[in-house]
Amino acid sequence: MKILRRLEHLQDSIESPNVVTLGNFDGIHLGHQALLERTREISIEMDLPSCVVTYYPNPALVLGKDKDLGSLTSQSDKEALIESFGIDSLVVAPFTMELAQMEAEDFIRKILVEELKAKAILIGYNHCFGKGRRGNFELLEQYSSKYHYRLEKLDPVYLGNIKLSSSYIRSLLRDGNVKEAEECLGREFSVTGKVIHGKERGRKIGFPTANLEVSNELILPAIGVYAGKTEIEGKYYPSMINIGNNPTFGNNAISLESHIFDFSDNLYGKTVRVLFTDRIRSEVKFPGVEALVSQLKQDEEVSRKILSEL
Repeated sequence: MKILRRLEHLQDSIESPNVVTLGNFDGIHLGHQALLERTREISIEMDLPSCVVTYYPNPALVLGKDKDLGSLTSQSDKEALIESFGIDSLVVAPFTMELAQMEAEDFIRKILVEELKAKAILIGYNHCFGKGRRGNFELLEQYSSKYHYRLEKLDPVYLGNIKLSSSYIRSLLRDGNVKEAEECLGREFSVTGKVIHGKERGRKIGFPTANLEVSNELILPAIGVYAGKTEIEGKYYPSMINIGNNPTFGNNAISLESHIFDFSDNLYGKTVRVLFTDRIRSEVKFPGVEALVSQLKQDEEVSRKILSEL
């Protein structure tokens, strides 16, 4: 997949007409997946390359609408997920105040038609673009005959009676509900980070952990203990994951640590991915180390049982 990180002079890299879809695609949940799959279907049908347009950083952050938004996927993970759907090119548009002030009609003409040579445009039911969020399906429809592109809108995807959205999945994660988040995403929620040196308290009490340095742009599930897996160089290892501030030891900063079962290799400096399967319990301040170790042994037993039943 070709990745382009600008909006100017795209025609220098875009060699032919395209089937284009656009959106934030935060999380690549089942609704996003339906849009990507349909884009790929139409590109095959029309014998044209497929192109996805997304934005970085999230427009809500640039516009100051939600400073604590928290992304569901890192930019690199988002790009890898989009590529997995067989998309030919990805435009990561730098979202600036200048872009936010571009008139929607200009976005259609300059970006979609002139730069990307769109011959088909797919849009999610609620995606808007351009100044005042005036760019939507109805406006695209008005210009479809003038610019000769095919247009399609995808309806929302529901999980039961819940309409899927990135904001809904964030609310699940803030509640620690990683199992339902997995249903919405079609995969386990995961976080990627580099293993860094911690206080090594876990090692001293028989529960060594990989401490992850995670981008503060990412959302983390609620504080607590989780059963899950740790992906290391393409292999998955059953794990017990803790998100919290280690209150027994008087810490304040939030940390993400993974105790990888039956594993002893040195991971410092390596980038690993932690996948969340189920939440075991909330964080507790124990009266001492002995009580903490006793609870961790129970947590490991529960985690192993959960993971063995998958």
